[in-house]
Amino acid sequence: MHLFFREDCPLKIGATVALAADDLKHASRVLRLKPREEVLVADGRGLALRGKVIKLEPNEILIELETALPSTESPLNLVLCPSLLKGDKLDLVIRQATELGVTRITPLITARSIPQPGKGSDDQRHKRWRAIVRASAAQCQRAFLPAVDPVHTLSELLHEVGQCTIIVPWEEDQSTPLATLKPREPNPEGKALFLLIGPEGGFTPQEIEELKQNGAVPVNLGPRILRSDTAAAAAITLVQAAWGDLARKEG
Repeated sequence: MHLFFREDCPLKIGATVALAADDLKHASRVLRLKPREEVLVADGRGLALRGKVIKLEPNEILIELETALPSTESPLNLVLCPSLLKGDKLDLVIRQATELGVTRITPLITARSIPQPGKGSDDQRHKRWRAIVRASAAQCQRAFLPAVDPVHTLSELLHEVGQCTIIVPWEEDQSTPLATLKPREPNPEGKALFLLIGPEGGFTPQEIEELKQNGAVPVNLGPRILRSDTAAAAAITLVQAAWGDLARKEG
């Protein structure tokens, strides 16, 4: 079943909503929607309703909303902070993070980040990342759209974190496997858990020391050195399995 977003209008049972103009071509020519076909419409904040196509024209597609769906959001407020990566690797990280249930993505510029941010490219890059989040959420039928922040420096991020838990996978750590980590409380009173992912060359010792001084917990992801994009997916999965909604439910 296809999912579409309408963040700019209230959604409720019995209402009729029009698909956004940007979705019309994709819905009619690519997805080939049919009259009375069931679809999902979400508000980007966690609410999704099932409805049926009641009008299908090139310039207007109307959906009658019929049933509200249960939330699929993780109870864990997980913020992913990945370092900038070369090529389009960060695009993959953002796509997978959206599917795995993070609530916010804050890209980082670190000492070994590739590429360094260039003038005039930030708006275009941020727009692409938001589009990736939107497409990924629609693909996995997630009604919540994670926020994508502007690129932060490590110091800027630490200034905003406050008393929240910070977990940092680090290839030099030998004592604390993330799979066995038991923080005091990863999400007290709704506070976020921040998960930082280093660049291809890893965090520098100086950056790790700065993170430790701000309460961060360095961890390892096992005996092998993982690529940054692989490490991000592995770490998110472990965190969500331990404190989010990927754990196997008993009974």
